[in-house]
Amino acid sequence: MKLSPLLIASFIAAGTGVSAQSLQDPYGFVFGGVTFEGQSDFDGIITPPGGLQSVDTDYDSGFNFGIGVGATIAPSVRAEVELSYTQSDADQIFFSGNGPAAEVNVDGGIRATTLFGNVLYDFDTGGPFTPYVGAGLGAAFVEQDLVYGPGVAVNEDDTVFAAQLIAGGSYDLSDTLALTADIRYRRLFDVESNRFNPAGVSTGIVTGDYNDLSMNVGLRFSF
Repeated sequence: MKLSPLLIASFIAAGTGVSAQSLQDPYGFVFGGVTFEGQSDFDGIITPPGGLQSVDTDYDSGFNFGIGVGATIAPSVRAEVELSYTQSDADQIFFSGNGPAAEVNVDGGIRATTLFGNVLYDFDTGGPFTPYVGAGLGAAFVEQDLVYGPGVAVNEDDTVFAAQLIAGGSYDLSDTLALTADIRYRRLFDVESNRFNPAGVSTGIVTGDYNDLSMNVGLRFSF
């Protein structure tokens, strides 16, 4: 079923705040890639030991993928609505209440489903290759299930504000299809989680940001 350009324009306008009348040349896109440099820095009042403590996590390389629609809103400027998913497993966890060494028996990870409104700028080279940069704002639904030590858990779902920066390029394979490759830096703000002791009793709330970097390849196709 062919999507109506009017429907696509309305969806992009709702997600980015851009006037539907200014949208031209609608397109869809898909992408996927590898996430790395994932980190979360949480802190809160933890009892025991009492007082302000931190729970900082480094993540293994993970994966992400996304889909979306976009359109041109001005010469060399595009607006997009993007839905994406990311998953990474925990590598090391550091709990300040146990000193500077990494915790043992680390397990679990983080998953995030994000909805972004992106604005991107294309650098016209006069050829099939077009570099671009962009930024996005949106919301993320975050699921955490971190476990360490004798069964201590940082485990809760939260919906938070999210932002990303994008830099990459596209190569036209035809008049309607382009190959894309980009790097994305993403940050999820004020993610909140309960910290539970091995008996399942909450010992406090920790809050902080999560960030990661991803390398992606994808396809962009005109409707």
